[in-house]
Amino acid sequence: MQLKVIILAILLAGTFMSCQPKKEPVSGTVKEVIDRAVTRFYEKLSAAQLDTISESYILSSLSDEEKEILATKFWSFNASVPVTVSLMRDTAQKVVPFWLAKSGFIKTDVFVKNEEYTYEVWKKDFDEGTVGLGINGFDKHRPVYFISVAPQDSDQKLTITQVTPSEYSLGTLQKGAFTYHDWDGLILTEVPEQLTGQTLFTTVRGRAREAHLVQAFRKTATPSSENPDQIILTWSSDPTSSVNVQWRSNFKAKSGKVKYWIPEKTDTLFNDASAFEMEDRLLQNDRYVKRFTSTLKDLKPGTLYHYSICSEPGKWTVPASFKTASVKNEGFSFIWFGDTHYSPIWGEMAQKSVKRHPETAFFSIAGDLVSTGLNRDDWDQLWAHGGNTFTTKPLMPVPGNHDSQDGLGAWMYKEMFSLPENGPAKQPSEMTYAFSYQDALFLMLDATLSVPQQSAWVEEQLKKSNAKWKFAMFHFPPYNFEEPYDEIMREWCSLFDKYHVDMVMNGHMHYYLRTKPMFNKKPVGSPSKGTIYTMSISIPGKQVRWPEEDYAVARYKDGPLYQHISINGNTLNYTCYDPDGNVKDQLVIKK
Repeated sequence: MQLKVIILAILLAGTFMSCQPKKEPVSGTVKEVIDRAVTRFYEKLSAAQLDTISESYILSSLSDEEKEILATKFWSFNASVPVTVSLMRDTAQKVVPFWLAKSGFIKTDVFVKNEEYTYEVWKKDFDEGTVGLGINGFDKHRPVYFISVAPQDSDQKLTITQVTPSEYSLGTLQKGAFTYHDWDGLILTEVPEQLTGQTLFTTVRGRAREAHLVQAFRKTATPSSENPDQIILTWSSDPTSSVNVQWRSNFKAKSGKVKYWIPEKTDTLFNDASAFEMEDRLLQNDRYVKRFTSTLKDLKPGTLYHYSICSEPGKWTVPASFKTASVKNEGFSFIWFGDTHYSPIWGEMAQKSVKRHPETAFFSIAGDLVSTGLNRDDWDQLWAHGGNTFTTKPLMPVPGNHDSQDGLGAWMYKEMFSLPENGPAKQPSEMTYAFSYQDALFLMLDATLSVPQQSAWVEEQLKKSNAKWKFAMFHFPPYNFEEPYDEIMREWCSLFDKYHVDMVMNGHMHYYLRTKPMFNKKPVGSPSKGTIYTMSISIPGKQVRWPEEDYAVARYKDGPLYQHISINGNTLNYTCYDPDGNVKDQLVIKK
């Protein structure tokens, strides 16, 4: 009888076990978990509550599966042998990642240091196979953790594969190594002997944003609506026969269209727009918008057009106008700004400048258009402060380090603008590009990308150009008293010497500078023998230090300033103005 009971118990247990659902492997990504969490917060919490959510509240709102994803899917790799993972965490980070101790990491008594930060070292042993690590935290602590890996048995050879994210290279943990690709000049100064030589996993500081929720939520003062706004013009091809019209509408807009016509003509043409859905999940009052672009082609050169736009189901906007470039070298002018940082001071100056110089063909900005390039409310302020400046005159910018932030690239900048896709191969499109306007060549360079990988393209553009006037614009100034840019000097300035670029336009250092004509890093007697380097600032920017610069002709500690350049045949007139139209610097070049 007892044996029958035992057999029956075993059978019942087997039946029960077979009915239990099998535990599926954890699926999903960190982004998906945070996206869902943000959506739930918007549904449940007020704006005031969003500003005060804590890590404990966030964790209480997550499922066990979601926590598991956040604890294992931030960084992963496959190890061919059992390994020890050493995790370097900045001691200034107030809250330790929730998963670190719970997953078995133990804090050691050793530290790793660079020139700015001190990192405590946590360790854990893993079997061979997949190793998964968690988020840096729910704060936005920019010096994110990094790791090194070594085999538990030093006689075994370690092979690391299937690293996710895969875009960040593996290196060697040692003094002099860098850990952050967006700050590769920040090198390690102290590495314990027991860690030296281990495989180093490099990263970027932008990874702090991946799970940022504490004090993360923002608002825009100018949320989108069904009616088009933020209307700007750019060029992506020939300025004599095309123009790109871009604008914003809210997420309800289903389609976009432009109508355009020549004044006093009866024909009205229509062109559809493409739409890009842009999300800023932490922008609580305008998470999703649509950015529309309509490329108008086969336009008549040197012709004034009127245009109006519509995002269905909306109304047509008040007509604006633009003028295509002439195919003849009739002369033209343009205005360029240094760092704008979405400033209302810059915006007021920009609107005054277009009224002061109505003949201006286009505008340029030498980088740092905004302060945080991945925050769409920064861009909303830029367009609001600029008013209608760019609805009649195209804007042709280059990105700065603030537009391409923390190693995450400038994807929001890129989606804001439709620009020429004729830049260097194997580089992000529309970041470095070239365009011509009448008898002038403009090289618009992204100095936040690899400088050497763009040099062959720069030389090709200069070598094949027959333009009388040659300009280059990029963010980092090779001539300044703050920081040497030896790589730019070596790679690009040597080409400007070889092919005689007339003028280089920069920003970044927040003061104004015009150099003597420079050739091979030395002043020369005439603009015909060298390149003039200029740097400007569109906002107030007083300098504390003010050492001499032997190569300088004109300097100002403070802004805001803007530059107006007019070209007429063999003569170039360069003038730097303050917002009230007072001349601060001027130059005439004759060829």
